Amino acid sequence: MGVHDVAVVGAGPVGLTAALALARRGASVVVLEESERLSTEWRASTFHPPTIEIARDLGVVGTMLSSGIVARKYQVRDRRDGLIAEFDFGLLAGETDYPFRLQLEQYKYTQIIKDAIEERHDRVDIRLGTGVVGVSQDDGEAALTTASGERVAARWVLGADGARSTVRKALGTPFEGLTYDHRYLVLSIDYPVETLLPGICDVNYIADPVEHLLVLRVPDLWRVVISVPPHVTSEEAVSDPYVAERLRGLFGDHPELPLRERKIYSVHQRVADAFRQGRVLLLGDAAHVNSPMGGMGLNGGIHDAFDLSIQLGAVLNGEAGPDVLDAWAHRRRKAAIEAVRELTHRTTTAMAEQDEVERRRYQRQMSEIAAAPPRARDWMMDAAMISNVRTHDLPPRAG
Repeated sequence: MGVHDVAVVGAGPVGLTAALALARRGASVVVLEESERLSTEWRASTFHPPTIEIARDLGVVGTMLSSGIVARKYQVRDRRDGLIAEFDFGLLAGETDYPFRLQLEQYKYTQIIKDAIEERHDRVDIRLGTGVVGVSQDDGEAALTTASGERVAARWVLGADGARSTVRKALGTPFEGLTYDHRYLVLSIDYPVETLLPGICDVNYIADPVEHLLVLRVPDLWRVVISVPPHVTSEEAVSDPYVAERLRGLFGDHPELPLRERKIYSVHQRVADAFRQGRVLLLGDAAHVNSPMGGMGLNGGIHDAFDLSIQLGAVLNGEAGPDVLDAWAHRRRKAAIEAVRELTHRTTTAMAEQDEVERRRYQRQMSEIAAAPPRARDWMMDAAMISNVRTHDLPPRAG
């Protein structure tokens, strides 16, 4: 093929969402992915109501709902004091058709989107094992250079190639922000954890000044995310003794727990200085990364892709000028800074609070909010990202 309408770098959830959404608007798309196969890393697993609405627009919501777990409540707990507050997504029934969180592993979502592309859209070419090493552009088109030296031309390029984005680095776009002192150890456990922690629900945030945690259920197992202090090396953090001590601290004496995964990763809050440079646009983790507390990173990237598909589709079809892409870039960067970064940082800080007075104040605040339905509803509008998409004008989702 000659010049594609759009070249997408990265076949993760954000890149493939963009490809599917653009194909539905008539665009020819090529997706270039460095890896030989789609990632099977479990990574993110939470889908908020606006994102499920996007899935409905894309025609994949039925498959997602049948593949995931509908979590209708979430809890805020304290390591020492137990349950502090429980929030019921049913309070959002008047605001969305999907008043819940859908727990579904990121890699399953990616495969669902890829299947939908291959079944319905022959103008999308997904090329695995094709790394990108360079980006160039002029007034008429952009071009990608692959690791094999091939030149791939397109009218527009989307960089959806993750936090270490080759596209962003090629553009020279600064990626400022912070890295938290703590890291997170992720343990995936093939055992009914609810029998070891009676009363928990599918999503549980557990505050602790030394070792805050996230305990949540995904379709195949339970996932425990544990903060790791700076003095513990990555090798020590995934070692049998360290992991065993963490599990004893959480569950006490317990039967043998089959661990399907143990992984440690650093936590960042970073936003690219610009999401658009000429014919190249950044989205998802290539444009913004944040703490996983709140489950908003993956969702924000999918929102980037959906919004961009509508704006870029209008440009490609001659219905709008490129200025709508500048508006998109400004809008999505503002959403990343004012909503996702602010909320995830607030949650992370509260979970790790060390000052006893502040800890107690947070507990009282959460308890009081949960006990007052109007306040709980407002709180959950933020937690479910509904306030985010309304404030930052995410386009209407069809259906």
